[in-house]
Amino acid sequence: MTETIPRTLTEPEAARARRCPLCGQVPGVPCQSKPAGDHLARYLDAYTAGKLSRTYLAMVLAELVVIADAAIIPGGAR
Repeated sequence: MTETIPRTLTEPEAARARRCPLCGQVPGVPCQSKPAGDHLARYLDAYTAGKLSRTYLAMVLAELVVIADAAIIPGGAR
């Protein structure tokens, strides 16, 4: 008998685990492939759903030069 141990997602994984509300990209796939990244809207949606901490979202926003819901967060799942 094989049992899998439940694993807690990291915050970047939790954001990518949601469908992007901007472009509709399916969960688990980056919004942009080269370089891999996700729309800020995906992170905001995950934060609203309680999947990201305020501290983590503040760190993501601090890296942006221009803030728009269509902004791509480079690297996505860091």
